[in-house]
Amino acid sequence: MFLRKIHTFLFYPDYIILSVSDLLNKAKFKARRGLNELDKILVPFVEKKFLSLEKSQIDQLFELFEIDDVSLADIIIYKTMEHPIELKEIFEEIFDFYSEI
Repeated sequence: MFLRKIHTFLFYPDYIILSVSDLLNKAKFKARRGLNELDKILVPFVEKKFLSLEKSQIDQLFELFEIDDVSLADIIIYKTMEHPIELKEIFEEIFDFYSEI
């Protein structure tokens, strides 16, 4: 997924136009997972860090949301799985955030 920032709007390749606030709301919704442990990490991460993320990190965040809950918990919480290398930037941001809370 590629996002190109133009003023306060972000464009998807399929020409859906979302304002930054719409994209933030979508990220908050997707951050709510089926596992409470992930909710306690991802929801505050999106609320506090989303607006400071780079475009590439936002793309990666939405790709991360497509990973199933068990795998995400194994990567973020239990550290029993390696994160996908193409999502390195966003996982590093989440790991830094998680270590602070």
